[in-house]
Amino acid sequence: MTKDKKSGRSARLREKVDRPLIADAAVPAARTDEFRTWLRGVVEGTGKSLHALEVEAGISGNGLGKFLRSERGSRHGLTPLLIRRIAPIISVSEEELFTRAGHLSYEPGHPPVEAAILADRALDPQAKALLVELLGRLRTAKESRR
Repeated sequence: MTKDKKSGRSARLREKVDRPLIADAAVPAARTDEFRTWLRGVVEGTGKSLHALEVEAGISGNGLGKFLRSERGSRHGLTPLLIRRIAPIISVSEEELFTRAGHLSYEPGHPPVEAAILADRALDPQAKALLVELLGRLRTAKESRR
């Protein structure tokens, strides 16, 4: 703590925050620009106006337009909720959009078993937890037999 001489108030000194290097920040930005360009082409290919797409998808506040014009954050400017809403409107699978947006770490069509279990909407959370636990036990048993 230090004392501000002019106002007589105490002020806390902030700790120095480690910032990513510029080179580290450039990689996600390049991926975001690539995703924006691809998505812009897909949206234009629908033949609908951007406003019509947003209304049909139930997106308020011009979120998709702001993302495409680079007025909204990086790749995470398109949240999973927005992706789920626009996927059927632009005729692209959610999985492909999630992958291209950087929200998935695996290739479309080849999800890890755990991800497939967690994504299954027909299962309740307890069933999902049980299946993931059983899968872990089976893998551990298989590795111990080797």
